[in-house]
Amino acid sequence: MRQNRLSFYPYTQWETGIRSPSSACGPAAIAGIVGFWEKRLAEESVKPFGRLPADPVQAVNDIYAFSGGTPLGMPAPVLAFALRRLLNKRLRDSGLPGKTVTRRLSGFEAYCAEIDAGRLVAVKFDKWFTFRWWGRRPVFDYHWTVGCGYRIEDDGTAFLLVHDAGGRGKDGTFVRSRERQVAYERHRGVLTMVGVKLEGCGENSLHSLSHPESR
Repeated sequence: MRQNRLSFYPYTQWETGIRSPSSACGPAAIAGIVGFWEKRLAEESVKPFGRLPADPVQAVNDIYAFSGGTPLGMPAPVLAFALRRLLNKRLRDSGLPGKTVTRRLSGFEAYCAEIDAGRLVAVKFDKWFTFRWWGRRPVFDYHWTVGCGYRIEDDGTAFLLVHDAGGRGKDGTFVRSRERQVAYERHRGVLTMVGVKLEGCGENSLHSLSHPESR
């Protein structure tokens, strides 16, 4: 078995006070990824820079407004554009050179390579716009998550480790974001995976490299 996992602060889309919580999974994923990079930039920055609000509700609401969130969800290009804008601003304000690059990942190995390089991945599940309306239901019909790791069993079965942005109970209470293990092969037809990299800013020191575990 081989696995790798990155630690970060996961945001919950259902926290009390979040506007339009049912469509806040994209902003919650953006907040998690931006916060992950903010922590690393703070260790290398030349000067202080603006960061996400300490209140997670305000952070998600601000990103929802900033990124143009809608009740219908967030397309991958919109999420990627918001990540580039937010992280490039932090690079400028911190006095560090470089730029943020996003790219669509193709396949499980590309996803694992991002995790092994110390980079979170935005992972979208979407059965509607991929026209996968039949067959076995995916774990999420339409939902953004943060890919924070992977697991490969001895027989080769591959799993994504993602934070799900939480859930809401029938009684109105909410559950905070949890790490979920999702079978890659079963879901690959409904997945969109967006990698995020900061280039030209001493990125090797920014990446908190986490080496795969084997046993």
